[in-house]
Amino acid sequence: MTFSEYYSSRFRDDIGRFMMSIPAESRNHDFDKSIFTVQYDKLTKDTAHLEVISPENRSHFAVALFFTVLVDEVFYTHYKDEYHAFRSLTMYPKFIGNCPGACHYHLHPRDIFSAINYSRDNGKNNARRPDISIYDSFSQAIEVMRREIFSFFTDHLTAINPAEFWQKCVAELPYRINEEK
Repeated sequence: MTFSEYYSSRFRDDIGRFMMSIPAESRNHDFDKSIFTVQYDKLTKDTAHLEVISPENRSHFAVALFFTVLVDEVFYTHYKDEYHAFRSLTMYPKFIGNCPGACHYHLHPRDIFSAINYSRDNGKNNARRPDISIYDSFSQAIEVMRREIFSFFTDHLTAINPAEFWQKCVAELPYRINEEK
């Protein structure tokens, strides 16, 4: 399955199942309980939450989650005045640190990629869940997500320039991309 096929057909179901596998006090760990949160440790091999995603889709899931969190963070950072309207349309989750203490801080979405392969047990959990390589999914996702962003802002928040927004996203990507388009 390509990233495009996954994103358009499976991601919404997978993120719903993933979020519901997390106890309410962790998935709504903000003062505003309507905000969904993903703590770093919920993606690691030390918990079973990511196991609700089929192994062949985990790299696509991680990349889709990365872009979901990235878009939310870029919007909040650069378009605060319009954030309420954006949030009411998307309800995207926030990616935060672990308790105690770090749960009050938003993490950069690139940390999702280290979290999915992290284990405190020096590799013993690798037998349960092998490392996930995201590079193929990530490269497939670039054009898909660029189109999604352009479509979203063209259809829903027309005051936001989609090309400018996309460039703000590109500036935050953990890998360089070739944008000849």
